[in-house]
Amino acid sequence: MPIAVALIVLLVQRVHLPAFLALMATVVVYGIAADMTFQSIGKAFGLGFATALEQVGLLVVAGALASTVLLRAPLGTGTSALAGALAGLGGSAAGGLALLQPAGQDAPRRALGMALTLLAVAALVAPSPLAVAAASVFKANLWTALAIALPVALVAAALGWGHVVRQVPASQAPGQISWAWLCIGIPIALLIVQSVAQMPSEPLGKGGAREFYTGIAKPLILTAIALTLAVVLARRWEPSMLVGRSWAPLLLAVGASGGLGRVFDETGMAELLAEYALHPRYGVLTPFLAAAIVKTMQGNSLTAVLTASGMVEPMLPALGLDSASGRALAAAAVGAGSMAICHVNDPFFWIAASMAKLSPGRALYVISLGSAVMAIGALVAIAALRQFV
Repeated sequence: MPIAVALIVLLVQRVHLPAFLALMATVVVYGIAADMTFQSIGKAFGLGFATALEQVGLLVVAGALASTVLLRAPLGTGTSALAGALAGLGGSAAGGLALLQPAGQDAPRRALGMALTLLAVAALVAPSPLAVAAASVFKANLWTALAIALPVALVAAALGWGHVVRQVPASQAPGQISWAWLCIGIPIALLIVQSVAQMPSEPLGKGGAREFYTGIAKPLILTAIALTLAVVLARRWEPSMLVGRSWAPLLLAVGASGGLGRVFDETGMAELLAEYALHPRYGVLTPFLAAAIVKTMQGNSLTAVLTASGMVEPMLPALGLDSASGRALAAAAVGAGSMAICHVNDPFFWIAASMAKLSPGRALYVISLGSAVMAIGALVAIAALRQFV
């Protein structure tokens, strides 16, 4: 996999291929090297491409068009952090960041700080689907898990911001908040409602009520809501603003990264490598490593959480984590592992890099290293908390 990442960077920065073409070329080379048939390469890439476009692609378009039509100034530092934290509570991290594209325009430091804050909250704090899934598999009490996850997420987000501040210069673009941000805020609120509705306890109701709350937060509906509100709040109808295609390269890169992740997944290396981390002597390091390995190989945080949790849950007694607090710590460790390492097989990586206008090589140093720093910091915080709970 490191060779595949290096090849993508080489093709984009030296050969000057568009990112999506570099990703596609790497898929073919990697698939052949992994002894996959051409049919299996094409099928895996197509499934991953379609899934990424379905789940994230429409929200990329929504965020980009909202920026073009209405939101032409970034948020301030504090509001960027708050926006990232709220977006992390709903749906996927990539989807939330796609909607927040206008918040970081012309302000790379704020964009990346917001992105890493979102990543930390999405990985650890309920009602984020990742946190709820981990707590559910480990049979952890959700309130106990939340009490542990909140300080851990705060540590991770602070480390992420600190890393970005050291790597990216400050922008002079003034932050701006207004009622116009409702066109992004309402879709993000609906994503949070969807996350709550999908919790196993079904706090918002079952049957038709649950279907309504989950259906209204589908990417197509969110895109329609965001664009309608943007046009209404702009108080003018200028169709020419909607015909631009500036979002097309990012959209294709998002789809191709999903395809690359699916091809990586087809080799089965993620689960095989994760099994080597399943050692009873490692304690909370075991769930962390299992999730980090799967996330790094596949690029999908939810898959990493579910796979690692399923592997580790039977081992909790041997790991000394078979108590209420121990199960919550294990859930937090899996969430921490699912942050690392965010790189070229994750749509989140390409959205964050696009917002900050980073080359792939630079993005690996800032975003990927930042996600690793946050994950390790979160693990240290979890290990410290274990001494007191």
